[in-house]
Amino acid sequence: MIYSRNALVLSGGNVKGAYQAGAVKALLCHTFKDGSMFKPDGIYGVSVGSMNGGFLADRAGRAALAGKKPDWPEIGHELEEFWLKNITSFASIGKKRPTLELVGDILFGKFDGLTTMDGAANLARANISAANLRASKTYYACGVTNMATGDYFSADVGTFGDDIIDYVVASTREPVNMPLFWKNNMPLADGGVRNIAPLKPAIERGAEKMAVIALKPEQMTPEYAKKEFQNILKLLKRTLGILTSEIMANDLDQVRKINRAIHLEQAKGRSLLTAGKRIIEFIEMRPNAALPIDVLDFTTADIQKLVTMGEKDATDQLAAGWMTGTD
Repeated sequence: MIYSRNALVLSGGNVKGAYQAGAVKALLCHTFKDGSMFKPDGIYGVSVGSMNGGFLADRAGRAALAGKKPDWPEIGHELEEFWLKNITSFASIGKKRPTLELVGDILFGKFDGLTTMDGAANLARANISAANLRASKTYYACGVTNMATGDYFSADVGTFGDDIIDYVVASTREPVNMPLFWKNNMPLADGGVRNIAPLKPAIERGAEKMAVIALKPEQMTPEYAKKEFQNILKLLKRTLGILTSEIMANDLDQVRKINRAIHLEQAKGRSLLTAGKRIIEFIEMRPNAALPIDVLDFTTADIQKLVTMGEKDATDQLAAGWMTGTD
């Protein structure tokens, strides 16, 4: 197993990934109080986090193939530019399916998403390559849900080889909104259906510092909630979001509990009892309120706004430094 001490965990959130790109740039350009900068040696993503994470790992692999170390601040800038240049409207990543076509498919049992997502798949294939992921010194895995079995699994280039890009694409597919991705006769979809932010794989691979970038606020305002919950599809998505966010919250809470237990043992001089265990430092970056964008109707200006918001929020949150929850 490849151990990754500096883990970057990227949640899902559709085109709100622009906010994540801004936050990633802020993180990779940030200098902490001790003079250090965060250099990920493990990246774990689901949904749009798989796309963003794959982009980062790909660029690290390009540097390795050129005999260089990755310039992480520069890679952060590249990810931001990728969003600003390529994600300009919904038409740049997908198409809404005509109403009559949808009705016919539902009646005849052929429904396969409210939209098509060929543009997003093409962007993934054009910007992430298996060869670069193999060369990268930074481990990368994307989370995928097998909709037939309900299983969640992490896909990496070591396991799936050249097919890894298919799993990146599969990870970006939100059920109902988007078509499922079929691979080896199995219907695959967004890993965020089961795990909105893959902290556990990062922990299992030895994370000692874990930077988590989520795309949903911890709470909704009453006004936003009322607007969202009058739409049945949005209500169903919110229900799923609450369940998957609970997994992330539980994982972070478990990290805090383990950290406190180890801290207490060490304070009592019981180092032998904590052999093989470690305190995990973490930073959680997320928006303070629901992000202002319609995922089916947006412009370049909307993407720019999210990028700017992500960079600002992350910069503010990074100022607090690494946390352990042992206070």
